[in-house]
Amino acid sequence: MDKGREQFVKFCLIGASSAVLDIGISRILIKTLGMHWLPAGTLSFVVAATNGYFWNSLWTFRGMGTARRHTQYLKFVAVSTVGLGLTNLIMALMFLMLTGQVTGHPPPLVWYTGKGTAIVLVALWNFLANKRWTFAEPRAQT
Repeated sequence: MDKGREQFVKFCLIGASSAVLDIGISRILIKTLGMHWLPAGTLSFVVAATNGYFWNSLWTFRGMGTARRHTQYLKFVAVSTVGLGLTNLIMALMFLMLTGQVTGHPPPLVWYTGKGTAIVLVALWNFLANKRWTFAEPRAQT
């Protein structure tokens, strides 16, 4: 398996663990505390993004890039924040298509459908942006 494919598989495995955290924390906040899906998703995103950075920097992109850890983390969070925006947009569009509304609490099946669709679509953005920017190898001076 070439390096790019191997990194993508690792990224997806870590993404799956982050998705479990994201979905689990979101559902707990929504169901237990009655939070709206948007702030619940934002809080769960912070935990999932931190998990993703930690494991991707240690395993997927280990040794790549020369930026200091805090700079890499900020880049990772910036990429993930764009991903969060895309996720929220995709979920809102899915809720609108499936229920005719965006506000309130969508039924669990609709929520899972929106979240699952967003995870799949946003994973490619997150991988490419992190590979090419967050953990990029420095370009040689010419």
